[in-house]
Amino acid sequence: MKNMFEEDIERDNSLRDLIYFPVVFNVVGLLAIGLLYALSPRHPVETETLNTVLYLGVFITQWSLACVIIRRLGIRGVRELIVPKKELRWPPSILVFISLNALFTAYMVLGLKYGRIPPWGKFNLPRLIFYLMLNPVTAGFVEELIWRGYFIEKLIATGKTKWRAIILSSISFAFIHGFLVLDKLAVTFLFGIIAGVYYVSERNLLVLMGSHVVLDVIAFGLPFFVHA
Repeated sequence: MKNMFEEDIERDNSLRDLIYFPVVFNVVGLLAIGLLYALSPRHPVETETLNTVLYLGVFITQWSLACVIIRRLGIRGVRELIVPKKELRWPPSILVFISLNALFTAYMVLGLKYGRIPPWGKFNLPRLIFYLMLNPVTAGFVEELIWRGYFIEKLIATGKTKWRAIILSSISFAFIHGFLVLDKLAVTFLFGIIAGVYYVSERNLLVLMGSHVVLDVIAFGLPFFVHA
């Protein structure tokens, strides 16, 4: 694994990127919201429209950052990062799947119940495809590739301990989900710790990607269900 990070190790830009990537996420989100309100000065912005614009901005930003990583590592490097380095062990894989899904599902249920998370709005095919297919697959692939695979491997390769790598990547991962929502920061930080511990122990990014996709299908589906 160290060979694919040789150029990055020489630049040692991991700590910069841990800060830079969340800033890009949040700036794009703020710009998208600001533009939406600027284009509708005399009409209240509906929650459905706000959610769609915000997550579309996140969707585009995620793939943009993924392109940065793919360009650095190359297709071969990304493939090597994704391919499991150890034989699959079912008990820890099942445990991480259940833990991550239980954590975020509980957060979504409580958030919807107490008004912390708004419903998406009415069912329609384009919205269902975007929220239940494109967003989960994007988040599962991109976020795990960057924050578990790339950053943890990079931090360890540049001399950080495994626990420090997990904690630093988890902090960065939490902040891509918003700087101001403290409960979501806490939940996503814990998500990052659980996923990071599994990755460092098992070196299996595919399990985390699959778990993350299922988690997001549930998380994005619940606001539709609550509305209905």
